[in-house]
Amino acid sequence: MNCKICNKPIRERFRHLVLNKHEVKYYYCPDCVFLQTEEPYWLDEAYVEPIDNSDTGYVSRNIYLARRTLTLFLALFSSQKTFLDYAGGYGVLTRLMRDYGLDFLWSDLYTQNLFAPGFEYHDQKIEAITCFECFEHFVSPVEDLNKLLKISRNIFFSTQLLATPLPSPEAWDYYGFKHGQHLSFYSSQTLNILARKNNLNYYSDGKNLHLFTDKKVSKLYFKLIIIISRLPLEFLFKRILGSK
Repeated sequence: MNCKICNKPIRERFRHLVLNKHEVKYYYCPDCVFLQTEEPYWLDEAYVEPIDNSDTGYVSRNIYLARRTLTLFLALFSSQKTFLDYAGGYGVLTRLMRDYGLDFLWSDLYTQNLFAPGFEYHDQKIEAITCFECFEHFVSPVEDLNKLLKISRNIFFSTQLLATPLPSPEAWDYYGFKHGQHLSFYSSQTLNILARKNNLNYYSDGKNLHLFTDKKVSKLYFKLIIIISRLPLEFLFKRILGSK
C-alpha cells in the first residue's frame, strides 16, 4: 500500500468497524503525516444518504462558515467576482452568501440543490472556491484537488487536522466510523506538501479552516481575518456590499 499524497510505502496502523459491519484498515504515512483508509469498497452503502443523519450541526455549521467566508473573501478578493461553493450540499451556504450580496454559485454531484436553485455552476469564470467538509471525503486527494484547481487556484476549505501522535479510534469522532464517509485525514504537514506541489501558498487557523491560494499574505493576517469574522459586523458588510 502506498501513500496517496507522496506515494511512499505505508503500513497499517489500526483497524476499526465502519458502518458497524466492515472491518476497515487505516494506513499512516510518517513522511507526510497523512492517514488513509484502504480502498473504500463500502461507499455505496455510506452514501445512501449524501448528508448523513448524524450530522446534526449542518445548518449551524453553514451559518458559521458563511460568516468566515464573507469576511475572508471581502478581505482578499473583489466583491464583484463570481465564487463557487463546491460540493455544496443542499445549497444552504450558496443561499447565505447570495443573501449577503456575493455572486455565489453551487455545484454538487450527489445532492439536490434545495436552497439555491437557478444558481448552478456551468463552467463560469470563478475567483475562489469554498469546499467545506469535503477533503476528508476524497478517495484520491491529489486528483480531486487537481479538479478544483482547474476551476480556481483560490480554495477556502475546512477539514479537521490530524494530530500527532495519532488519535486512538476512541478519541476522535472525526474518523467517522458510523457513517463511513471519511477516508482521508490531513495534518498541517500534509496540506503544506499539497500546496507546495501546486505552487500555492497555504494558510490555516491551526484547527479546521484552511486556504490554498496564489496570493501572498502573512499568516498572522489570515488568522486575524478569522478572528474578526467572529464579530457581529453585518452592518459593515452591508455598507461595503451596498456600495457595489
